[in-house]
Amino acid sequence: MYRRRDKHVNIVILVLICILIFHIIRILLHVKIYFVYSMGMGYLLFLGLIFFLIVFLIFKR
Repeated sequence: MYRRRDKHVNIVILVLICILIFHIIRILLHVKIYFVYSMGMGYLLFLGLIFFLIVFLIFKR
């Protein structure tokens, strides 16, 4: 059976890209010498998850 594509996928991709850009700018403004220790690994994993979701949704179309 053919499933119709969700009409909100483009909006979700746009929101995820905006969040990713916001976090990249935030990282660049607050970068320190000890990059991993000042931010924490959870934050980096969160950014990786957002990036993966953006790529996944783009290629799923």
